[in-house]
Amino acid sequence: MNAGTTLQAAVQRYLKERRQLGFELRAPATELMRFARFADARGHEGPLTRELQLEWARQHVHRTSTVTAARRIEILRPFTAYYRQFEIDTEVLPTNVLGRGHRRLTPHIYTDQEILQLLGHADRLAPVGGLRPMTYRTLFGLLAAAGLRLSEALKLCVGDVDLNGATITVRQTKFHKSRCLPIHASVVRALTEYRRMRDMHADPDPGAPFFVSRTGDFLPRITVEKVFIRLRSRLGWRARGDHANPRLHDLRHTMAVRRVQLWHESGVSVDHAMFWLCTYLGHSRITDTYWYLTGVPELMDIVGAQFERFALAGGDDE
Repeated sequence: MNAGTTLQAAVQRYLKERRQLGFELRAPATELMRFARFADARGHEGPLTRELQLEWARQHVHRTSTVTAARRIEILRPFTAYYRQFEIDTEVLPTNVLGRGHRRLTPHIYTDQEILQLLGHADRLAPVGGLRPMTYRTLFGLLAAAGLRLSEALKLCVGDVDLNGATITVRQTKFHKSRCLPIHASVVRALTEYRRMRDMHADPDPGAPFFVSRTGDFLPRITVEKVFIRLRSRLGWRARGDHANPRLHDLRHTMAVRRVQLWHESGVSVDHAMFWLCTYLGHSRITDTYWYLTGVPELMDIVGAQFERFALAGGDDE
């Protein structure tokens, strides 16, 4: 690397080369440019040292400090390996030098009362009695009942919601998968009521958006998030979990947890049912679904009870 070349320029070249190979690198690009600005601000030249990388990784991290810092090192490693061809003494740190870079944070599991409060406040959005409040009430209710990702719900078209067949088709979502989901009769009734009013204000064509904005277009995610944050503020909820506040995505987690709890109470084999839940939620790995059993306190009780029964049964056999 030529003397006087900034690290920011090196990062930009690295990102350009990687993107030409088909990598998007959106989040990594942001972090790598932060590192480059950090190094350039210190007038750093020559090989990337262990000390420089660790200092940056630990900068401005608080509650999730160990995870955040470790994740930064994971993002940095491919770039340092690339940079070493220009500065041979650059150090490529071990993946786990600061511990694990990934930890799933415990979600906020909504109570039935909280969900009813959210739907009730959505119903009172302006204009009262209009399409907008019904849109948000139905959208939030669908997230809670079917466990859809917000992006999945917002991308639904009229033709994807089969009210006669009681199914919803989620098309080309995360991991480029599509799936057809059965929905409960109560969900069908709510969607039918919304569809009736929706068709009075928007295009009923099968390719038109199901959840519509005031202009008849797809609802922007940022708009939905802002509405939810305003309602959450009015409701004054306190977070239960590792996130600072309850999130819309926690409605999906709540659906999964409640379903496993119902299976347990009904005597259904949870291990067998987990494969169904994995498919329904659109997980790419069954381990992502099993995580609920160990990552959420409500389900840890079930695991603990099963282990206790297993231990007692073993003791009786001796």
